[in-house]
Amino acid sequence: MMKQKLDINKMVPVISLVVILVVFAVLTQGNMFSAFNLKTLVDQTVILLIMCSGAIFVITLGCSDLSVGVVSAMCALVSDIVFQTTGNVFLMIVVAVAIGLGFGALNGVINAKFKVPSFMETLAILIGLRGIINFIQSKVGVSHAGTAVMMLQKQYVKLPILIAILLVSWYLLERSSFGRNAKAIGENEIVAKYVGKSVDRTKILCFMLSGLTAAIAGFFIIARSGGTSTTMGTMFEMRTLIAIYVGGVLVRGGATATTYKVIIGCFVVTIIENGLKIMGFGSSEVSELVEGILLMVILFITIRAENYQKKTVKRVKAVRVK
Repeated sequence: MMKQKLDINKMVPVISLVVILVVFAVLTQGNMFSAFNLKTLVDQTVILLIMCSGAIFVITLGCSDLSVGVVSAMCALVSDIVFQTTGNVFLMIVVAVAIGLGFGALNGVINAKFKVPSFMETLAILIGLRGIINFIQSKVGVSHAGTAVMMLQKQYVKLPILIAILLVSWYLLERSSFGRNAKAIGENEIVAKYVGKSVDRTKILCFMLSGLTAAIAGFFIIARSGGTSTTMGTMFEMRTLIAIYVGGVLVRGGATATTYKVIIGCFVVTIIENGLKIMGFGSSEVSELVEGILLMVILFITIRAENYQKKTVKRVKAVRVK
């Protein structure tokens, strides 16, 4: 009996995805499942999946990273300038990765060592970096992506990269001691510290992973848009958080953070945006309204299911004690 309740709780994100697919299949008169639209759907989800594959580690801690979008844009902009100047693809990649890891480490240290709430400090990074990006962009002007970066638009290039990133993220989160430490911190940081978990180091590494995937996503953003602009990465921090939470991961993180929920959440967000465009409601306001309502509904159902499961466990234990 307990096994069934546990499975139902875990199936909430899957059920949500199926319901949304059916609803939009009906509303779009089947256009949602056309070969062209399915390809578009995958293309639109790649960047979000890459960002979420790293940001999930921060969410697992019970923290949030509002800087992923702007860090991604900074990595893309600076690395593109390096490439335009030197023509060296390897140096371009190294610079982007270094910037992503650097800002991730900065966020981690501020949160872990100085105890600044992650929401506030990453929000400060978001505001500050966006101003710097706009300033740099106004000086260098709009540039066009090189051939090497545009190769990321090819299906046979980006899909293997995406799968590799998701597999690494899954292994670290679900099968490694690092992932178990992160979940323990999300469940109860004080207890995790007293039982010997490296809380500060784990936090810093989680933020660095978020920065790393943001850097990788930056290349895909350039490839998709064809060059740099002042709007690169805008609102991706919100889309990342919404995708993770819609997938059924609770704000407190912990054991609720799993890879399959991240993947489902990313597709749910993209399906909503894509479906609304097919129906003629392409404005961001409409999609944001629908995503907001859906987020509240799914989180409500998830929390209710979890609370019901906890009460059931307590009743079963009480009966066994008697």
